[in-house]
Amino acid sequence: MIAEPDDTGAFELIALASGKPLFAEEIRTRVAAGARLVRFEICISLLLFTIRRQSAVYLTESWQDRYLRGLGYSLTSLLLGPWGVPWGLMWTPWSVWVNLSGGVDETENVLAQLRLQEKPADPLFRSVAHVRENRP
Repeated sequence: MIAEPDDTGAFELIALASGKPLFAEEIRTRVAAGARLVRFEICISLLLFTIRRQSAVYLTESWQDRYLRGLGYSLTSLLLGPWGVPWGLMWTPWSVWVNLSGGVDETENVLAQLRLQEKPADPLFRSVAHVRENRP
C-alpha cells in the first residue's frame, strides 16, 4: 500500500482502494480535515473451512461513506460466511458488526508508516554503513 521512494528520492503516489492514488501530503491533509483510513472485513465459508480477511485501505470522508462501503462487505459475508462449521457461524456476525460500525480504523497505522518512510536516515547509521561498504 505504501510507496517507496524512486531513484531520485522522491516519493511516488500511494494507491488506496477508494480511488485514485494520492501523495502522502494529500492523505495527511484529508485526514486533518476529518477523513479516516479504514479496512473492512469479509468472511467466506465452505463446510469445514472459513476464511476471514480484511480489505485494502479505504480513504473515507464521512461516517456515511464508511457505513455504505461496509454494507457491501457485510452482505457478502452474510451470503458466503455462515456455511462453515463452527467458525463461519462465529466470524460472520463479527465481520458484519465490524463493517456496520465503520470498519477497522487504520488511520494512525498508515500515518505512522508514512512518517517512517519520509524520515531522513540517521547520519551516524549512514556513516557506519559507508565504512562497512568500503572495508577491504
